[in-house]
Amino acid sequence: MSLDPDRRDTLRHNIQARVGGFFCNTRREAGLTCQVCTGPATASLCGRCATQRRTYGDRLADRVLTLTYVRGRMPSNHQSVYTVFAYKNLTHPVGKCLTDLGLMIKAATALHGDCIAREAGGPWTVVTFVPSAARPGLSHPVSQFVHYVAGASRPETVVLDLGPSAAIADRQVLPDRFAVPDHAHATIVGQHVLILDDTWTSGAKAQSAALAVRAAGADQITILCVARWCRYDLDDHRALLDTCTEPYDPAVCPVGSTACRM
Repeated sequence: MSLDPDRRDTLRHNIQARVGGFFCNTRREAGLTCQVCTGPATASLCGRCATQRRTYGDRLADRVLTLTYVRGRMPSNHQSVYTVFAYKNLTHPVGKCLTDLGLMIKAATALHGDCIAREAGGPWTVVTFVPSAARPGLSHPVSQFVHYVAGASRPETVVLDLGPSAAIADRQVLPDRFAVPDHAHATIVGQHVLILDDTWTSGAKAQSAALAVRAAGADQITILCVARWCRYDLDDHRALLDTCTEPYDPAVCPVGSTACRM
């Protein structure tokens, strides 16, 4: 999806004003970050992503796009942590936080949808989200992210079911953590599926969703996760976060495409 320059600049400046004070862009740099999750790594993949890749290979997502870092475990609670938790607070959800995260998804898909399509060989045609075991289906605010996805045409929406392993809290990718409903298989077969999530910590849930979608016949899978969780109390995480000093800018391509027109 391409926006005219005025709308593009308005969206960009609006998001920077809303989240630039506490969010920064992720980095995709060899020798510094994992080329899947953008967490700290001295090799092309961090240890966890490498293990997942060895176990499941090309059944995993074809690409993972993270937009920003959450600065967890800082000496005082950081606004980035508050934002990714407050939007889904069970008793008092904060609407501004949902809008902030949603607008970041809107900008990523509006400004860089063409970059994603070039990498995948075509635009996404189906969109889903990583379900919550405690609040499955549309009851969790993460489901609202679907409405922020930009595009020239409206993609089909599929809601994943919980699988037998959905309640397992271990941070491991499980093929039966989620499942595509029987009625949705025909929608997914041969398609490019966009999977949305709020926070990537280990990738266990997002990649489990990718396995479910792949098992249903998806040809291309893109995970778009707003935030990559980092821990300021870990030396390698802190070193990475300390290099991220510029405010979040939605014009920065999360794909890292050299053909990005922004």
